[in-house]
Amino acid sequence: MIPLLTWRYISAAVLFVALLVWAPFALAHKTSYGYLNAVFTGDKVTGKLELAVRDFDFAFFDYAFGPGADGGGKVNWDQLHRHEHEIAGLLLNKISIGPPGAPCTLEPGAIGLDTLGGDYYIALPFSGLCKTESGPVQVGYDLMFDIDPQHRGLIDVRRDNEVYSGVMTPETKELKFGADTENLRDTILSYIHQGAHHIWIGYDHILFLVTLLLPAVLTRAKNKWLPVDDLAGAFWGIAKVVTAFTLAHSVTLSIAAFGIIELPSRLTESAIAASVMVAAINNIYPVITRRLWVVAFVFGLVHGFGFASVLTEFGLPPDRKLVALVSFNVGVELGQLAIVAALLPVLFFARRTLAYTKVVMPVGSLVISTIALIWLVERVTGVGDFLGG
Repeated sequence: MIPLLTWRYISAAVLFVALLVWAPFALAHKTSYGYLNAVFTGDKVTGKLELAVRDFDFAFFDYAFGPGADGGGKVNWDQLHRHEHEIAGLLLNKISIGPPGAPCTLEPGAIGLDTLGGDYYIALPFSGLCKTESGPVQVGYDLMFDIDPQHRGLIDVRRDNEVYSGVMTPETKELKFGADTENLRDTILSYIHQGAHHIWIGYDHILFLVTLLLPAVLTRAKNKWLPVDDLAGAFWGIAKVVTAFTLAHSVTLSIAAFGIIELPSRLTESAIAASVMVAAINNIYPVITRRLWVVAFVFGLVHGFGFASVLTEFGLPPDRKLVALVSFNVGVELGQLAIVAALLPVLFFARRTLAYTKVVMPVGSLVISTIALIWLVERVTGVGDFLGG
């Protein structure tokens, strides 16, 4: 039978290895979005499909960059224009807009370049004829899902005074708008799902939460980290941290989502990276040790603006803004609770080992602070898109 102390060392080792293994993924992945906008005017539809250059690189490498080229986020326009008709056809074949069962015939315009959130996007305008009158409109979107399952298509459809928005996923490639096709339950479930999904792919938010949780099973005394006595103490420490973080980002998420205060995306994302770095350094050189929930609250205010920028990209249904906002926030909290539920037993079990206080805490925090520093430099300077921040 393996002694309890040995199991604790094993738990600490597993946690440390998990941090090191997961770090490259945190650096490598950046959420992928495509944008599909359409406006109906009488029997005419006009719109634009936009795909990030980095995604365009993956999907149309040979057409845009030429065989053997490295892409590097810079489109070879001569190469692209030679294949523009083929590329436009391939893109339009991945979308559909119009009455259910009778999609509009879309004609492409000239491919151009646009910027969204500091990233470059290939933009394909289109137009077509079809009658939707006052009936439902069905939108189909199937770009990138076979290459990147984390890709999301953000849909915006306007008709007269009606505005519809939605999120396309590998599981939801078609949406129907108008004529009371979307009920309240669909809105709630959709935005809860997107809130949880954003947390699980939002590596900066996850790293910040992990950074605050690492010392939550410890207490600081005589310039040393010591384990808390029981699970109740550990749970209470973590509960205060998560609750403070939740309350703070709920406030700024609501303020920003309703347009009361709006901050530039680069400023918000840079501040989030800085918050991760500062929290991680505080684990190595402790300055604040007694009231980590205060740190969680202060920086949670910043993270709320980050959540709001994502929610703004998704769009809020005009007639259900509050429902969508609350549902998205619930999804974020459920995502956070899932992370805490997975980490708490491991952290608590490993807290009494020297491996935890001498290796997992300092080295793990050093890894996190390094990642956050790289993100911060990238976001402040706008240089490079290869670090996934």
